[in-house]
Amino acid sequence: MLKTYQYRIYPTKEQRNKLELNLELARFAYNNQLALIISTYKEKGKNLTTFELNNSLIFLKKEYPVFKNMHSQVIQEINKRIVNSFRQFFNRIKRREKPGFPRFKNKNRYRSITYPQSGFSLNNNLYISKIGNISIIKHRNIEGKIKTMTIKKSSTNKWHVYFSVEHEIKKMPIQNNKSIGLDLGLHHFYADSEGNTIDNPRWFRRSEIKLASLQRNYSRKKKGSMNRKKLRLKIARLHEKISNQRKDFLHKQSRKLASSYSFIAVEKLLIKNMQQNRYLSKSINDAGWYTFQQMLAYKVEETGGKLFEIDAKGTSQSCICGNKVEKSLNIRIHKCNRCGVKIDRDVMSAMVIKQIALKSATAGSAGSNAWGDERMLSSMSQELLLPII
Repeated sequence: MLKTYQYRIYPTKEQRNKLELNLELARFAYNNQLALIISTYKEKGKNLTTFELNNSLIFLKKEYPVFKNMHSQVIQEINKRIVNSFRQFFNRIKRREKPGFPRFKNKNRYRSITYPQSGFSLNNNLYISKIGNISIIKHRNIEGKIKTMTIKKSSTNKWHVYFSVEHEIKKMPIQNNKSIGLDLGLHHFYADSEGNTIDNPRWFRRSEIKLASLQRNYSRKKKGSMNRKKLRLKIARLHEKISNQRKDFLHKQSRKLASSYSFIAVEKLLIKNMQQNRYLSKSINDAGWYTFQQMLAYKVEETGGKLFEIDAKGTSQSCICGNKVEKSLNIRIHKCNRCGVKIDRDVMSAMVIKQIALKSATAGSAGSNAWGDERMLSSMSQELLLPII
């Protein structure tokens, strides 16, 4: 699997100037190549390939000798970005989504350069061709073969380096046959089938008043003034803090689950469709469901467990006994008139999710053992026979 390692780097003033120049040159090359593609299509009705774009760089370097200060493969990677953006544009058209034609980049929308194969090395310091040795906080060792390196300047003017690494998964032996169902929500971040609930921290909501105040002040400042630039940096730092708080919370929760359970059942949520609801979209984005499921997926894979997704339809309107219990969103307690159980509705949903997932996984294991030990599934399936306490 591909894994990304992120580190903070501390370039000197001279190195920052060189990196800033490289970013500006990369942005100029991106806009120039994009203009070339558009004009060629209008004149000849032809789409340029990556190979043809790379050949056009010869003329760009002759016209602008300053590009000699950049590593050649960095410039070629820019062409790959453009071609990939057009590929995604046409794919969105096929899927009948809002296409979003590739657009020209201003200074605030182009913040990274990529070294695809060479031009860098990593030891105690980070060496970059034509930049020099840069101090790096290497807080963990890299495991695997480095494929690409990306230098990125954040909106708060911090510099980071990202290594994309080809990593061989060494699955840890499963220590237990414990299984759990999760119901993601906005009232609780998630409820599990064991009766536990994790509060939704609502990081964005906590800082929303402060953020709104800063944005109001920002809108009143004169464009191009130093006070406007200072406020932009304050707003960016607050957004960065919110993002870091959310990622820290999601990493800790996903690691805790992946380390404790070998079988985790979740709903297959159509998050993109759910975000169309203008009353809930901000809260859904603040919760970070999609990121959480991504983190949970690769961490469960590393521990040798299984993340099982089921259809979300009807899980909140059913009881573990099989009875249908309809309730609106404002009703938070599940009461079943057949078995008499009275419990938090999100916990009941998690129990139903786990029950459906275990049944589906056990039935599927009869014909296929694609992910693990049949004996483990068999022992898990016995939990379906346990009474509800």
